[in-house]
Amino acid sequence: MAGTGSGADVYFPIADATVSPLLLALLGVVVGTMTGFFGVGGGFLITGGLLVLGVPTIYAVGTGLLMVMGTAITSTLRHRRLGNVDLRLAMLIVSGTIPGVFAGERVNATLAEAGIAGPVIGAVYFVLLLSLGSLMVGNWLRRLRYSPGPRLSGGLPGWFQAVRLGPSKLSLPRVGEINLRPAFANAGIAEMSVLVPMLAGLFIGFIAALLGAGGGFLLMPFLVYGLGIPPAVAIGTDLFQIIITGTLGAFLYSLSGNVDPVIAVIMFAAASVGTQMGALATRFVNAARILGLFGLTVLNAGVAVGLGQLARAIGSDTLALVGQLLLLGVSGMVALTILALLGLAIVVQARRGRRLAHLRRMRRAGRMMEGQRTPASSGG
Repeated sequence: MAGTGSGADVYFPIADATVSPLLLALLGVVVGTMTGFFGVGGGFLITGGLLVLGVPTIYAVGTGLLMVMGTAITSTLRHRRLGNVDLRLAMLIVSGTIPGVFAGERVNATLAEAGIAGPVIGAVYFVLLLSLGSLMVGNWLRRLRYSPGPRLSGGLPGWFQAVRLGPSKLSLPRVGEINLRPAFANAGIAEMSVLVPMLAGLFIGFIAALLGAGGGFLLMPFLVYGLGIPPAVAIGTDLFQIIITGTLGAFLYSLSGNVDPVIAVIMFAAASVGTQMGALATRFVNAARILGLFGLTVLNAGVAVGLGQLARAIGSDTLALVGQLLLLGVSGMVALTILALLGLAIVVQARRGRRLAHLRRMRRAGRMMEGQRTPASSGG
């Protein structure tokens, strides 16, 4: 399969694709930074990027899931240390995600056997990314405000938290009574039916396995806009479930031989550099910027994937190159913006720390001078 056409391209026999390792590494760094910052496994960028770079659809999906698993693990560990994971909510989401992944993988295999996986998955990617990105960027531009956690009583969060699905309690022999409308402390939710995150996980798991993503590009906005969870906690919780989704999805695709581990290793080595910095940046960057940059990234990925699919349909190398530059260029600029915001915050904190240290030294010097003057005055 034709790749990008540069002299530095390498042939990967498992995926039967010729791709530049430099572009794979660049995509890995961008994905790693955004995984730690946005709380998504980067699957919508990884798989979309591999499609744009010329990797066959089924291998782009399988390899994307393997990469999602690796980047999510490193980022989740960082967010767990920062206290940004609601384990109860994440486990309920995962309980719905697992059957969804099995269903999505079977549908994808059926599409591949019919020879229509590429057009169908490309079209779904294009519609989902473009729609979600447009909504998020639109909200950002309109400067819509939200109050995370239990203070947000209206709109979608109020509805999802108040909706009655199934019984409120369940009695089991030798176990006792189980509350089916528990509180989620880290997420700031006082009460919610367990079926809400389970059904959300079912849908997201299906889409994740179908598209080769971790589902984070859908779950993170749902947690923030749908449930009213603070973005930092939404990011950590999302990443936790992505570990399960990515691991299970990568295992299923590996059994079918639809994963290229060499491509995944190149990308993961580069991505590991960005994940820690991206996670750290969430401590210093306000929520509005996180959501706005995420929406811009998703919207750009949708346009790039659409151009890549159109290039394949009409056989245009020029259009394929435009798609590559758009995906890697804009996503790279967003990643650089994240790192710049982190660097600025560190510099500001360092200056503040030096200023406080100087004030403390001045106070100590003042107290010492007062102590020296006191004996002299008492002796007079």
